[in-house]
Amino acid sequence: MPAEVEIALESTGACESSDCEACVRGMVETIDISLGGFSAKILNSHSITEKCFSPARAFQLIGKEIQVLFKDFDMTVWGQVVRVDPQTMLMAVIITRISDIVGWRYLCRRAIGVQSVR
Repeated sequence: MPAEVEIALESTGACESSDCEACVRGMVETIDISLGGFSAKILNSHSITEKCFSPARAFQLIGKEIQVLFKDFDMTVWGQVVRVDPQTMLMAVIITRISDIVGWRYLCRRAIGVQSVR
């Protein structure tokens, strides 16, 4: 499922600025969704320079707070980036907070159903 992400590079955890240096924004395709976390493939960056999501910056994202917006489900998930593969730009996220736990459980069940069809 596609989602919009914001990763705060500063210790404040807030992405209030449009400055690419303070916050990384972009689109991801979520993979392996579960109640406690998920993996996501970084698809693109909203940055004009296209430098926000790059293999060179991948390791700077580890340990940072992430906010993920699932627009189709009107749901936001917050967590922490625990791993990023700079070659594939696949990241692993541990979830710390969810705006709608019932909706998230529905999403998890749906993801399992989609994976079993493949």
